[in-house]
Amino acid sequence: MTPEIRIKDRKDQLADLQGAAHEFEAYFISNLLKVMRETVPKGALENKGGTYFYSFYDQEIGRLASQAGGLGLAKMIQEYTENMLPPSSFQNR
Repeated sequence: MTPEIRIKDRKDQLADLQGAAHEFEAYFISNLLKVMRETVPKGALENKGGTYFYSFYDQEIGRLASQAGGLGLAKMIQEYTENMLPPSSFQNR
């Protein structure tokens, strides 16, 4: 028997692309917050628990910011890569 090869159609590719672009933007924002936090003098939460708290906090802020429109990075990534996707001419085999 030959294995079935499923090639995603353009709609699925665009949905995957949108998800990846938002994930990247969320990561970028959370990393930006982390780096910015390093420039601030140490405060009351200067311990291991505080570090974990801010790590999760930054991730959540990044995720929420990306969902709310973010910095526009996800949109730029989508627009650029949509033009690079080949038209899907193959169907399920």
